[in-house]
Amino acid sequence: MILHENRAEIARQGFLGGGIWTLTGLRPLTVLFGKNGSGKSLLLRSWRNKNPEEFHYVVPERTGDFGFNINYMQAELDANQRRDQSQRNYTPEYRQRTFARVQAYYNARGARRTGQLIGPAPDELEALISILFPDFRVELNEGFPPYRIVRSEAEANVGSAEELSSGEAQFLSLGVDIVTMGALWELRNTQKRIILVDEPDAHIHPDLQVRFADFLQQVARRFRMQVAVATHSTTLLSALGQFAKDDAGVIYMRRGTDTFEAQPFTDVLKEVSAILGGHALMGPLFDVPLLLVEGDDDYRVWSQVPRHHHTAFAVIPCDGDQIQKYQRSLERVFASLRERVAKPAGYALLDGDKPVPQLGNPPQDHIRFVGLACHEVENLYLTDEVLALLDTRWEPAIDAIVQGAARFVNKRALLEAAPTWDRKRADLKQVIIEISIILDRKQVHWTTRVGAALGRGKPTGSLAEFLGEPVVSSMWP
Repeated sequence: MILHENRAEIARQGFLGGGIWTLTGLRPLTVLFGKNGSGKSLLLRSWRNKNPEEFHYVVPERTGDFGFNINYMQAELDANQRRDQSQRNYTPEYRQRTFARVQAYYNARGARRTGQLIGPAPDELEALISILFPDFRVELNEGFPPYRIVRSEAEANVGSAEELSSGEAQFLSLGVDIVTMGALWELRNTQKRIILVDEPDAHIHPDLQVRFADFLQQVARRFRMQVAVATHSTTLLSALGQFAKDDAGVIYMRRGTDTFEAQPFTDVLKEVSAILGGHALMGPLFDVPLLLVEGDDDYRVWSQVPRHHHTAFAVIPCDGDQIQKYQRSLERVFASLRERVAKPAGYALLDGDKPVPQLGNPPQDHIRFVGLACHEVENLYLTDEVLALLDTRWEPAIDAIVQGAARFVNKRALLEAAPTWDRKRADLKQVIIEISIILDRKQVHWTTRVGAALGRGKPTGSLAEFLGEPVVSSMWP
């Protein structure tokens, strides 16, 4: 991610007493954290007004339908008109205006999907939106309307917001808004690019807030954007810190205060915010277990699974070896909250290359260690069940990997060794991105494919074999 400004002086509205807000220590991603009425929205809108060409404000109340109105297209190309439409928390035609920006993007780039054209290609924008919206396929077209929304599993077109849940509709419009704004900035070679996102967690389930945090940091890196996010969700705070890491900082908003310094997102803050995320801590008290996982990719995979409603758990990322520390901390927390019972409050999932501690050493009365039967989560991508989603099998996949190896000069030798791999035990971390590029025509991120396979129901076949019986019986009781 990129830092455009580490200090900001922002005019305070007259009804707040005038003067200025002073923000220092800004990070590439800064979270404005505070309760309702602390001034987060007013600050963001005033910040945007400094220069609407370089700042884009995403309102918290996002309504309207997905209908295309060509009259909004020119307005979306004009920064001042975009500003005028977002002077309040509520924009009644938000979705129509956002989707009109798709056509504005095509007009600025050139109305063709491929060829020697400037700026990001449509399929790149579609891939970014799919991070946020994996159960659907969003196609950005140069015609009218300039988009197509398809429910992937049934290949059914979505014609209006009423055909989606409120969370899905929110996510789709958020994704298109932020991605198309980044694309337009790149097409215009705008030097300073700052996205101001106001309460993206409004009406969004905690697990989906995690997905939004991942999406936001990836889009920000791709389009060199600095980001400020206003929220009062500890779940979103934790997820933004998990994915943005050293790029993240927090400003604790207080009403009546006009000078703030962003605090770094330390390991301590990461752990505390994860535990304070209400869905995680309260889940085990209402028979929804925790799942502690190692690293961001494990987080991306496992946080998708409960959304398919075949099982339920709340995922906490632990940054590799810190999983032992998290397990001990949560043991102490739950020892004071619940009785010791046969069914644990949750599980700490270890990669297959690590030994699973024996019961009692350390104590596992509430959070029990389980281990994958395969080397690590990347190996799940090569199971028969995931390969079937790609319309292939293991033997043809080996041939495709070998044939495609020449595209990746630095990894060619590793990929050409595919016929020698034990797909259950091979260390694939260095080449998993290249494997997915070769095998997946739709270029869906590999973690999304694995999460979708796990979400279809209790695993069977090679997927169950790679997971191992202890994991399957724990996660799908």
